[in-house]
Amino acid sequence: MIIGGIVTLLVIAVFIALLLLDINSFKTKIETAASQSTGFDVRINGKIRLSFFPFGLSAKDMHFTNTGGEILALERLKLETELLPLLKKQIRVTSCELFKPTVTIMKNADSTYNFEDTEKESAKEWSVTAIGFNKLKVSGGTLVYLDKTTGEKTELKEINLAIKDVSIGNTHGDIMKNLSFMGSMDCKELRKKDLKIDNIKGGIKAEKGVFSLKPLTIDIFGAKGEGDVVADRTEADSVYTINLSVTKLDFEILQESFAVKRLIGGKGDLVASLTVKEKRGHSPIKGVDGTLSLRGDNLITYTVDIDKALSSYEASQTFNLVDVGAFFIAGPLGSAALKGYRYGDVYYQTQGGQGTIKQFVSQWKIKDGVAEATDCALATHHYRVALKGKLNLVNERYDNIIVALIDDKGCAQLKQSITGSFGAPQVGVVSAMESLADPVLHLYRKAKRFVQGDKCEVFYNGAVDKPR
Repeated sequence: MIIGGIVTLLVIAVFIALLLLDINSFKTKIETAASQSTGFDVRINGKIRLSFFPFGLSAKDMHFTNTGGEILALERLKLETELLPLLKKQIRVTSCELFKPTVTIMKNADSTYNFEDTEKESAKEWSVTAIGFNKLKVSGGTLVYLDKTTGEKTELKEINLAIKDVSIGNTHGDIMKNLSFMGSMDCKELRKKDLKIDNIKGGIKAEKGVFSLKPLTIDIFGAKGEGDVVADRTEADSVYTINLSVTKLDFEILQESFAVKRLIGGKGDLVASLTVKEKRGHSPIKGVDGTLSLRGDNLITYTVDIDKALSSYEASQTFNLVDVGAFFIAGPLGSAALKGYRYGDVYYQTQGGQGTIKQFVSQWKIKDGVAEATDCALATHHYRVALKGKLNLVNERYDNIIVALIDDKGCAQLKQSITGSFGAPQVGVVSAMESLADPVLHLYRKAKRFVQGDKCEVFYNGAVDKPR
């Protein structure tokens, strides 16, 4: 009883001492220890408070910086730790909560990242070779990604994370390659130029440099999308794998998201399976491989009635066949590939009108940043138009793009090509930078001079059926 009473008195004395202790008088030492253990310059502008049952501390208005600028700003940090390991100068965190963190990641012109610039060594007196805790929670976070190589900015807002079993194998090495955890995340919105993605939700997992969002659901292009994203940072060059399927997307919102003039209206399906290999010193576009497919039925064309333009030759002597080819390019590939081509202007200056596309397919295979048309065609009530060729997204050039009017056999009745750079393309022998109201293609004369035979070279044999 005497020993128990003495222990009780000692415990009470310890708690009284902690209650009377002004933890903020040690703020400078805490900042120094945090800076040495993380490699960043840590500053705490707000108050630090101790808590009991469980034991821990919280701090307000924290900032983590290095020579590249601020990496992380926190409105409040709350840590729960085990008490006894502190007496041995060991940190054993059981729970961590971040309130309204703002993370800024910057990719420099030399393809390095701002968070890689940490030259400070961890404090030798603290055992931090392995850190682990049970829970990590993030509330109302913001992530800003700035790419100085392209000048683009990506921002994610209202990020919430709930992950568990967090461990860092070795803080002296690459933290990203030694980080492991699992849990869930949701993000209210992602913005990149005109691209808008909302309600991003999914399971999140990290295991020795491999990060995954799986399964993933999003609101995009006015529709629901699902798929998965995996980032592999185990090697020097990071590899990102993206699988996405969006059903009943809105074509108008799709075109707005990629800063493309409204060409088509209606609903369709988008399927993307892409791999991005990020190599230092190379354009990210050069490391893109995969497939991209966009399909839709019973669509509206806002710039022209294709049937009327192709059948009423005398009323459409200035018809430009390449204008129809822009339908296949407009969309995810169109923001760059159509920047120098005033597609559809000819119709605003001549007849205009709206039309119908009964069946539409725009399917591309991408290798090292070069997109090849594998099945690009559309069918109206009476005609079929197809496209072949490549888009060099790295060098921003049209590589022998040919648009053709197709007969029932899949043979080309009329052809027109577009070559050259995206900024100054050449349509046939006429530059698209000139007025498209000039007589680029006189369908009536071309049709009269075209001689059909029983045999022909098949231009198109894809999924779009011939009109009835």
